Amino acid sequence: MKNRRTQNSALMLALGLIFALSVLVSTNTQAQTGDHWIYLPLIMALESTPEPECNLNSQEQAIADFMRDDPNQQRPSLRCDPILAQVARERALDMGNRNYFSHVNLNGYGPNYLVQQAGYSLPSFYGQEPTANNIESISAGRSSVEATWTGWMNSDGHRTHILGLQPFWAEQTDYGIGYAYVPGSTYGYYWVVITARH
Repeated sequence: MKNRRTQNSALMLALGLIFALSVLVSTNTQAQTGDHWIYLPLIMALESTPEPECNLNSQEQAIADFMRDDPNQQRPSLRCDPILAQVARERALDMGNRNYFSHVNLNGYGPNYLVQQAGYSLPSFYGQEPTANNIESISAGRSSVEATWTGWMNSDGHRTHILGLQPFWAEQTDYGIGYAYVPGSTYGYYWVVITARH
């Protein structure tokens, strides 16, 4: 009961402040604009800050849409993280440019290490060895989004990771997606999905 009273008091205080500000603003601007709806921007200013931009390209966004819209997706929410997106794209480009296909790059580093070096902190119980991977799915050689997604969905391990079908992966609600086309490389097309949590 006490919590409900506290919540109601906080709500009433917030509404009172919004009303007071809207009256002040509309009073000061009424003569200039004649518009009494000026309080709407004040309410919008109280909303949460939008998530940082990931700048996904069209192929990466299409994979994100498949992840988000799949009826079997078990994550309660998905949030694109700019660090994870950057690492995923760099991973895809690196595989193409240095002509390999592996969760471990040619320097001996895996995705856990790479995202932490980029500034994303993983839980301490995740693998700490340089080659560890608790966060990444990769694909190569498929030119279309649909073929890539179908390949992942036909692989039990990738499907479990990408759709969060076990609690360990369902808790990874941050994601980044990378795509690269590198002509002359062995596979040409490289795709990376990274999901993680702090």
